[in-house]
Amino acid sequence: MFRSTISDQDRDLVMMVRDLVRQEIAPKAVLYDAQGNENFDWSAIDLLAEHNLLAPSIPREYGGRGVGHLTTVMIYEEIAAACAGVAAAAAANMHAVSPLITSGTEAQRQEFLTQLTSGKARLGALAMTENRPNLNISVENSQVEILSSSVTGHWQDDCLIINGFKDYVVNGQVGSFITLLVSLDHIEKKSGLQIVILPLSLPGIRVGAIRQKIGLKYCNSCEIIFENVKVEPRYIIGKPGSGFLIFMQNLDRMVPYASAISLGVARAAYETALAISKKRYIMGRPSFEESAVSFALVDMAAQLNAARQSVYLASWLIDHELDSSQASSKSKILSGRAAHEISSKAMEIVGGRAYIKGYPSEIYLRDAEMLSIVDGSEQFHKSLIAALL
Repeated sequence: MFRSTISDQDRDLVMMVRDLVRQEIAPKAVLYDAQGNENFDWSAIDLLAEHNLLAPSIPREYGGRGVGHLTTVMIYEEIAAACAGVAAAAAANMHAVSPLITSGTEAQRQEFLTQLTSGKARLGALAMTENRPNLNISVENSQVEILSSSVTGHWQDDCLIINGFKDYVVNGQVGSFITLLVSLDHIEKKSGLQIVILPLSLPGIRVGAIRQKIGLKYCNSCEIIFENVKVEPRYIIGKPGSGFLIFMQNLDRMVPYASAISLGVARAAYETALAISKKRYIMGRPSFEESAVSFALVDMAAQLNAARQSVYLASWLIDHELDSSQASSKSKILSGRAAHEISSKAMEIVGGRAYIKGYPSEIYLRDAEMLSIVDGSEQFHKSLIAALL
């Protein structure tokens, strides 16, 4: 249904991405996983940069492809079907620059957006979470309130001095810049929040521990520590105290990206199980001919299709500037469930080899587990939806 709403040019782009990642990234996906979280391989990012796919939604005037949200999630699904970790690293770019696209100045856009459209391998990072309570969030009475961030700042002359740390920052060690939410002067209310975008080369910003994740192992994740970092006015996004508003404007826009990666994982797991079921013989017949197997594959295909339509709906609503709050959260819930349940069932169909470390089917399951918390857990999104009912 929704594929018919994008242009022929965009459909051709999605198919080009499918062919590209199947040929160039999918064959290396097991290697990317085996290399772990510390040994970042730039070859996949070089490839995406060469084809201007690091951040597809960046407007054309800044060198981007300028495609809509719907086309972008289709692209991320294709990349994730080849390697979810590569898709996560690329999607983090859109997370990092989304506040710039909606609220940044022309100078900020020229400085940071063009880094991702130059044809050179560059990455952005978004710092949101920690290994302890970080954003003080309240969800009640049909409203989401962010009261404070554990990264704090105070004004000194014309600059903002920030301190604190963030954890699990995707692209943190290998990125060129980072976007984060800062609490000003410990003001425990949303008017004290500010979004800043910073070159990671600024004095006072350093990388802490590298996180050894069970999934999405291609994309680097680490601690980022801020020690008396001097933030000049040109790095501050929006008016003073506008951080909460900008964050909420971009929250719904960001969630379908993670949902699309879950779709890619679910699809890859399903397609692998389907192919194996037609080659794996049990008592002289392909296992697919057993109704228990074929019916399970039918259920997996139906669940995948339902999740995909949910993600596409949320993206279509965003493209048409309609209310997408519930749809975005629902897409995250449905796609996350699909990735986990389909990858788990696929392992049973594939059989013993699926349980050997490094086989694609077990990688899909580990990636699905990681994606269940990326951009908010199912419980978090249920709270958001409940507040809007």
